[in-house]
Amino acid sequence: MNDLPIVIVQQQSEAGHGVRPSGFASGVWHPEDLVRLEGTPWIIVSAMRSVRGKGALLAVQADARAPAFELDWLPAAEAGRRGTSAFDPHGIDARAIGGGVFELLVVDHGAGEAIDRLTIAIAGGRPVVVAGARIEQPPGTSGNAVAFEADGGFVMTSMFDPRDPDFLGKFAAAEVTGGVWRWRGADGWRRIGPDLSGANGIAVSPADGAIIVSEWAARRIWRLASTGAAEASAGVDFLPDNLRWADDGTLLLAGQTARPEAVFGCEARGEACPLGYAAARVAPADLAVTPLLAVSHAEALAAGFGGATGALQVGPEIWIASFTGERIARFPAVPAKGSR
Repeated sequence: MNDLPIVIVQQQSEAGHGVRPSGFASGVWHPEDLVRLEGTPWIIVSAMRSVRGKGALLAVQADARAPAFELDWLPAAEAGRRGTSAFDPHGIDARAIGGGVFELLVVDHGAGEAIDRLTIAIAGGRPVVVAGARIEQPPGTSGNAVAFEADGGFVMTSMFDPRDPDFLGKFAAAEVTGGVWRWRGADGWRRIGPDLSGANGIAVSPADGAIIVSEWAARRIWRLASTGAAEASAGVDFLPDNLRWADDGTLLLAGQTARPEAVFGCEARGEACPLGYAAARVAPADLAVTPLLAVSHAEALAAGFGGATGALQVGPEIWIASFTGERIARFPAVPAKGSR
């Protein structure tokens, strides 16, 4: 890793023109979450199922010169999902397990809520899903994001209870809808941490095991101890979505700048989705938030990209994911003034 300090992606020009990406990664659809296979040139993309396309795992190289492609699954891997037509990936996380092999966790809404635990190997120069298992989620949960813990277990955010007919109204009022769950092989699932409104992005600190969580509908970020005890929280001025570690040890965060009830399910309702978005850097120790980017709905329309759901550092660039659209936006990362 390099130690590039991520401070600002791009500012609006003095002429008032909208902020525009410097490039795109193509060949994707609804690229909701992104993760790097460390030590390789590959970015894995979670393409959400929608009225416009099936759910899939895609891969694209860090230079983005070639379009993304859908991962192949070996027969042994199919135990990790309920068939190609039902597969509905959402949040993902990856870790290296040695020998150029990786584990990938996938929040999967297809044919029942589950976490798909997949093994990815590089075969013929491309990532391939070679094995898989499916871990059913607890009743009354709807997974959003997932993150490995150091012991091989993981934590997951449940955004809402799918049995609750009023969860959208609760999002609008920033009322409790879900929270954080931990899974360990020895004892299965256990609920931890505070009740949250639209629990969304999640990350685990490699330094101390602290859990950083996005409370999407309440526009708040939380730091939890490894036990789940709340240690701090901070407000943001957008709907905070996925969290991803940057090379300098901070967290990159992106999300939408509309009302939660306008964003959630907009395409399924046949509505035009709000496209305004923002990105920020979050210090994991004290949750200090440094704005990186703010793009209005009109600017997003003009640039042909919006509805951000996460940010990932890819070398000297920041890649921005989206719950809608067919591209990943690429922005240059600019070092802080006075940084080395």
